[in-house]
Amino acid sequence: MSMLARIIGLMRPVRWQMALGLALSVAASLANFGLLFLSGWLLAAAAVAGLGGIAARNAFNLFLPAVGVRFFATMRILARYLERLVTHDATLRLIGRVRAWSFERLAPQAPAILARQRSGDMMFRFVADTDQMGQFYLEVLLPIASAAICCVVIVAVMGAFSLPAALVLAGGLAVCGGVLPGVAGVLSARAMRRISHQQDALHADLTEVLQGMGEFMFLGAARTVQARIAGREADIRHARRRVALIEGGARSAMTIITMMSAAGVLAMADRAYRTGALPAACLPMLALGGLAAFDVLTPLPAAWQLLGQVRVAAGRIFALCDTLPCVPAPARPRTPAAPFDLSLRNIGLRYTGARRWVLRHADLSVRQGERVAIVGPSGTGKSTLVNLLFRFYDYQEGTACFGGVDLKDVDADIMARHIGVVAQDFHLFVGSIRRNLAIACPSATEQAMWHALQVAQLTAFVRAEPAGLDTLIGEGGVRLSGGQARRLAMAQAILRAPQWLILDEPTEGLDADTERSLMAALLQVLPARTTILCITHNPAVAARMDRVVRVEGGRFHEAGRVQ
Repeated sequence: MSMLARIIGLMRPVRWQMALGLALSVAASLANFGLLFLSGWLLAAAAVAGLGGIAARNAFNLFLPAVGVRFFATMRILARYLERLVTHDATLRLIGRVRAWSFERLAPQAPAILARQRSGDMMFRFVADTDQMGQFYLEVLLPIASAAICCVVIVAVMGAFSLPAALVLAGGLAVCGGVLPGVAGVLSARAMRRISHQQDALHADLTEVLQGMGEFMFLGAARTVQARIAGREADIRHARRRVALIEGGARSAMTIITMMSAAGVLAMADRAYRTGALPAACLPMLALGGLAAFDVLTPLPAAWQLLGQVRVAAGRIFALCDTLPCVPAPARPRTPAAPFDLSLRNIGLRYTGARRWVLRHADLSVRQGERVAIVGPSGTGKSTLVNLLFRFYDYQEGTACFGGVDLKDVDADIMARHIGVVAQDFHLFVGSIRRNLAIACPSATEQAMWHALQVAQLTAFVRAEPAGLDTLIGEGGVRLSGGQARRLAMAQAILRAPQWLILDEPTEGLDADTERSLMAALLQVLPARTTILCITHNPAVAARMDRVVRVEGGRFHEAGRVQ
């Protein structure tokens, strides 16, 4: 199936609204044609009647064509207004559908897809490319379809008065509506692809710079990055200048052909008049009608050029969305049941494209309510356990069960209901402390939020702030210290009260007193049935757990129980 056919397939839920928008667009364009067409006849017929004497003036019916002129003028205004209302609403609905469809297919690929793409690339494609696809109806399909329908109707109306004039008009419309926009689209296709690719890279570069501005300054790479961004902008300007020149040339050629076609229509009408086949009043009517016919073709050069951008955007979106996730969704998802024990038997896991096994012949058993410390050198697979549990990556060997259910039969969303994670690379959302806590648990009361902050040893800081829970923390928690941000992430997990809580280096960046207070409060407040899996390099934290498991050589080794 072609990319355009797939985009049209996404339009199915709003197809009737889009059809109504097309009908209104055609009605507005035909009303404009009818207004000029009838006005030309009315003025000429009134002049002829005036020159014909008193009898001709008295016999001339001015009322009926004047009503027709007013009707077409009113219809043009109303139809154009309603068309804008309906088509823009349909476009916004289509953009929302495309984004929902894209997110539905991209979400199962995370976080593996982020290992292959820059976050700026993903952001630009999800926002700009989906917006470009959503504009396909309004900026491409609607003007082309409306122009095609209107041209057929207008040529048929002209043919009812003069077939030669209609044929001349049809030839001019075919050149201006098909040949010129098509040639302009072909000539500008390379520049349009260049613009799309360079904008993609530019937005990714800008996102990277904003996220790591401090690091670029520390490394002395700011000037290099600025030069690269300036080069991309210059390339985009050059490509846009070429596109504008091609579009301007096409419009200029359309203007010349429009005037030539109108002159040709007038010449054919004059010949018909001289043979007595056409009244004199019809000459200006056909001439003005011929000029009005070309108004519907005005958006076509831009539409054909935009079609190239839509193809590029759709190609990138469909390429991403068609990528199979690392872990296929279970055909019949099952829900784990208590007791929520974890059992790994002979597990083997390696990441896509990697030769080295992260885990191999690994066995691990964790019973609900246990406090287990996972220790070991960096890069030995401690954090891989989180990826395995949440089905971010699939294991290739062995069996894994959680709550009596094979992990291959459990969806990641179901696992998220039972397991809370405070990751080492956690993310805080822009906004207030209250908003971040509400994202973790939308039903949480203010009292529950303060309780979670108290356990996370963050109450004193929040109460000292004038805005309290409504204190803004900035993008990614930039207005918090590293330790404060980590404790806020801890409060989010505490607020959810999951059956399992996985902590990845929970006390990193904390002083010894805060570390002791935090771990003591956490172990005291969590119910005995809550399982804690603590990934740490800190011996003091590991000593608070019931048992210690060391990860080394791709396996889990019991390192003893803490007394």
